[in-house]
Amino acid sequence: MNKKQGKDQNDTKQLLMDISKQLFQEKDFDDVTVDDICKLAGVTKGSFYHHFDSKYDIPIQQYRLMQTAFYEDYEKTAPLPIIHRFERAVMWYADFCTPDKLNVITNYYKVMINSDKNRVVRRIEIESKVFREILTVGVGEKVFSSDMNMSFYCDMITRCITSLLLDWVIFKGNIDLKRELAYLYRNLLVMLLA
Repeated sequence: MNKKQGKDQNDTKQLLMDISKQLFQEKDFDDVTVDDICKLAGVTKGSFYHHFDSKYDIPIQQYRLMQTAFYEDYEKTAPLPIIHRFERAVMWYADFCTPDKLNVITNYYKVMINSDKNRVVRRIEIESKVFREILTVGVGEKVFSSDMNMSFYCDMITRCITSLLLDWVIFKGNIDLKRELAYLYRNLLVMLLA
């Protein structure tokens, strides 16, 4: 495949993602069909299935883009003290989860509820990697307690954040996610400090 073909394929995939996002905002996820997406994008179903296994892959890929942004933003905090990195990682969702992202996250959770375990695990692994690194560095710098159960705290942090995001979805964005995440951060810090 030459560079132009690769660019064209990436353009088509992005077009399908953009059209899907638009349709998912106009209609319920379950009411949007692959035919609807293809028709509005002006592509064939074959082109669609070249990029996605089904429409259920689209929210997963949209959410993966969010997770990539989370990880990239986390990496930018490397020069900061570990407590500030921890705060930024927890609070990242408060800044990212804006009303225009509600549909993306809602559709992701819909798909995850009806999906296989491996897709959920991948999502948690990204966050666990970040929080495991934060806790490891914090213990090494004697900021966090050295007698903590690292696996337990990594799981607890990711599950608490996941639960808050799910609440945000269930209540259609009508909870103060920033306040809830700040409360979570403060309480985690009390438990983790050496």
